[in-house]
Amino acid sequence: MPHSSGGGSHGGGSHGGSHHSSHSHGGSGRSSRHVRSTYFPDARRFVYYNHHKPVYVYADYDITEKRSPLRFLMLLFYLPFILFTFSMFAEAYHHPHKLPQNYDYKIVVEDKANVLGNTAELRNSLVAFYNRTGISPAVITVENSDWQGVYSDLENYAYDLYVNHFADESHWLIVYSTPDGYSSSDGFEDWYWEGMQGNDTDDVLTKSVTNSFNDELQKNLTARTRYTVSSAISTSFDDLTPTVMKSKVNWTMLFTSIAILAFVCLHACLMIGINPKARKYAKAKPCSDAAQEKACEYCGYTYVVDTCTECPHCGAPIPPEDQPGARFT
Repeated sequence: MPHSSGGGSHGGGSHGGSHHSSHSHGGSGRSSRHVRSTYFPDARRFVYYNHHKPVYVYADYDITEKRSPLRFLMLLFYLPFILFTFSMFAEAYHHPHKLPQNYDYKIVVEDKANVLGNTAELRNSLVAFYNRTGISPAVITVENSDWQGVYSDLENYAYDLYVNHFADESHWLIVYSTPDGYSSSDGFEDWYWEGMQGNDTDDVLTKSVTNSFNDELQKNLTARTRYTVSSAISTSFDDLTPTVMKSKVNWTMLFTSIAILAFVCLHACLMIGINPKARKYAKAKPCSDAAQEKACEYCGYTYVVDTCTECPHCGAPIPPEDQPGARFT
């Protein structure tokens, strides 16, 4: 069904259309498994080697234990959130497509209020816009008495004008309304205007596009010393036509989707226990706080006494008195 692309009035300024948006939210959680470089209650001490040097950590679980691969089934919970962020990525980059010529695309200009005068320039602007976008623009002028007292506002009247004139969803109708029998000598002109676009135009006439057009048309209609009604509308289309089909990036949506994806991935890693140091932890050994360090007789690198039977660096045997279970006096 057609919907408003925005409108305005002499006394009220312009307003946006009835485009819709959506939002989502996620949860948060915390892990109960901790690894730190300093002691904390209920923690055990482990040692592993990095660049031939011992590294000590404290953990409240066995960091050498391999976790069940079934925990990765939890990733299914995050799949909808990941798909949502990818859909946001797709929406952040928008490349409009020209509408196919499979409808009655005749340019319509109806000056029922007799305010447009010579419409040659206006028609040229509308044709140029159609050639660029495939959207057939239409302009209809009416008098305020045609809808005031019958409809709650011009938007509802413009909707009826659209469905009564066009059997498709590929037109963009601009309705301009002026006081009955108005002339320039009457002073303040209580005019209104409203845009009505078919659903098939939404790919081209996005919210940002129509908002820009609305602001321009409102400004031009207000500047009556520079523009007539006809030239105000034609100039607004002329300003829009060269750029309307350019690809656009919604940077706000792009960065928002990146932030959401980063949060979801981090949350998933914490929940299923993915640790970038897991491979190093797998070779860790429990050790006491009083454990001593010695240099290997073969390679010279340091090992921790009472944690291994062979050098963790070169594989050479460790002296018996330094192996696990040896007694010191």
